[in-house]
Amino acid sequence: MHGQIFITGGTGLVGSFLVPRLLRAFPEATIVLLVRASSKEILAGKMRLIVDFCRREAPETEPGRSLEGIAGDVTLPDLGLPPPTLDTLLASTTHIIHGAAAIRFDQPIEEARAVNVRGTERVLALAERAAMDGTLQRFLYIGTSSVSGRRGGTITEGELRQGQQFFNTYEQSKCESEHLVRSFMDRIPITIVRPSIVVGDSRTGRTTSFNVIYLPLRLFQKGLLDVLPGTPDTLLDLVPVDWVDDVITWLLRHDGAAGAVCHLTAGPLRAVPLGTLIRAAGEFFDRVTPLPEPRLVTFAGMEEFRKRIARAGSGAAALLKQLETLVPYVTVNRLFDATTTERLLKGSGITFPLFSEYAERMLGYCVATNWGKRPGDA
Repeated sequence: MHGQIFITGGTGLVGSFLVPRLLRAFPEATIVLLVRASSKEILAGKMRLIVDFCRREAPETEPGRSLEGIAGDVTLPDLGLPPPTLDTLLASTTHIIHGAAAIRFDQPIEEARAVNVRGTERVLALAERAAMDGTLQRFLYIGTSSVSGRRGGTITEGELRQGQQFFNTYEQSKCESEHLVRSFMDRIPITIVRPSIVVGDSRTGRTTSFNVIYLPLRLFQKGLLDVLPGTPDTLLDLVPVDWVDDVITWLLRHDGAAGAVCHLTAGPLRAVPLGTLIRAAGEFFDRVTPLPEPRLVTFAGMEEFRKRIARAGSGAAALLKQLETLVPYVTVNRLFDATTTERLLKGSGITFPLFSEYAERMLGYCVATNWGKRPGDA
């Protein structure tokens, strides 16, 4: 493809692992990243990190030649880009990947909407301009399976607003954002992807984000966690970031993906029972970073869990706050149907890595980097 791919959110977990795959899949294309930076020096520093990462992940590519960074912000009009820069960008852009998002669970709703809804609205406006000019071939929006909120049972790709309540403002604002994106589907060739709980690279364990399941695992490793909400059979829909980005890269090139909503999820047959995750972690940590006594965790309903944490003493509030990000995933069993994704992946050769195949690499990376506090190449 001789074109230009414009990416927002290219420095996040999914975005950063996606860039080297795009370099490999589209060797003739230019990839432009929108980067939040208050000076040319900060922009240059962030781009050096991205280029170095791409050289490690895709050494056969030439990221120094193909990658460009422009300073901007989705919360600003026209993304904070001056008119000449914006005009030049849109004249050459054939593909837009919108992944920028506010991912904190505890933000006030208006702060979450400022990025996740109004930011998306600004990127869509630029995409519509490019589509009207005849240059845009695809707009790919990175959403989340969490738009299902507090709904349980089978969740299909076509469903969005089903009267569901939400656990947090992240889920609510991302649902509103996806609703907005869908309203442009009659004017823009759009693909929506909904990843579930994204974990590190299945081949190396590498991650840039130690949130959600990583928080209780870190407490567990340090011997600070002996009770979890949920049951051993509670299913966690974990998806390694390399698989997520392999699928996104494939869908970006697939003509049949225009107009599709795709769950990038493990589904009921590949999801990981919470008990299996804790057992694997306990065995690994006991072997690699042993404590005087083996690590043990019991499971409790939310009410009992909160009571036990409250009885634990002064550190309970901080512990509970760290575990709040896990609560939405252990209180409702969601079974994500991925019929559309499976149909579009036929012939791709992309296989889903099973948890048993990458568990030790994921946990090993956490220990080797001290949960992100040491360099990622440890």
